[in-house]
Amino acid sequence: MHPELIKAQIRMKGTTPTAIAEALGVSRTAVRLVINGVIRSTRIRAAIVDATGMTERTLWPSQPPSGLRRKRSCHAAQGAAA
Repeated sequence: MHPELIKAQIRMKGTTPTAIAEALGVSRTAVRLVINGVIRSTRIRAAIVDATGMTERTLWPSQPPSGLRRKRSCHAAQGAAA
């Protein structure tokens, strides 16, 4: 997704990239660089995913996921192996 669309999604949910940066205790530049796909921070990406309600794959489709996907529970994994 284009960085401007990510920022728009963040704003439409009632927050800003600056507010995300302040909540995480990181610089605005760090959040901007993650939004633009220049750097990858699992913690910042997770905050953006939470803020937008969108998936990481939707926000950054051309980049591999950073591990934000939920892991299957042991019970589900056992059921799949049977």
